[in-house]
Amino acid sequence: MTRDAATRPVEPADVVEQALQLVAATYRSPDAALRADLDSGAFATAVAELAAATGVAAPVFQVTDWPKLQTTYVTLFVTNAAGVPAPPYVGLALDGELLGPSAEALKRFLAHHGVETAAGWHDLADHVAAVAEAGVLLAEAGRDDAACVLLERFLSPWFQRYAPEVVAADDSGFYGPLTEFLGSLLSEVSCETAA
Repeated sequence: MTRDAATRPVEPADVVEQALQLVAATYRSPDAALRADLDSGAFATAVAELAAATGVAAPVFQVTDWPKLQTTYVTLFVTNAAGVPAPPYVGLALDGELLGPSAEALKRFLAHHGVETAAGWHDLADHVAAVAEAGVLLAEAGRDDAACVLLERFLSPWFQRYAPEVVAADDSGFYGPLTEFLGSLLSEVSCETAA
């Protein structure tokens, strides 16, 4: 998510890029940038503007306990004694396995479009946040068509598969409402509306 995204109304042509920025910001491990965006209200503004631009109802969320948000992220997406409710890997959502055919297809797709995983990234390339960030890079480079393919072929299926689990297991008041909103948003956004 960029400051610019949080300070200007979302134009219809920018909906895909802004949605991808919001997905990336929401599902990367909670960091100082997310905390600053939450504290400043920039995150809530970006959500409200995307909701207004798409007609999808904005979620009600409030983060008052930063350590709780961090713990919930780990419980939902990283490790959990009862099993991780929503592994953040699009290949797992599509194929039921890590590093399977969908992860390989994603890798080939990104390579074809000149997108590589950043050296500092310490997770699988098909992590929801990484895929969304790749989509942002493509959109910023004027490759809206490729960004839409990432959204439709890889991100939307993850939300279809795991949104109910996130909503049911979230106890932070953040990930459940945001995941439900983003799932609805991505199902409404299509490449035709972005063109």
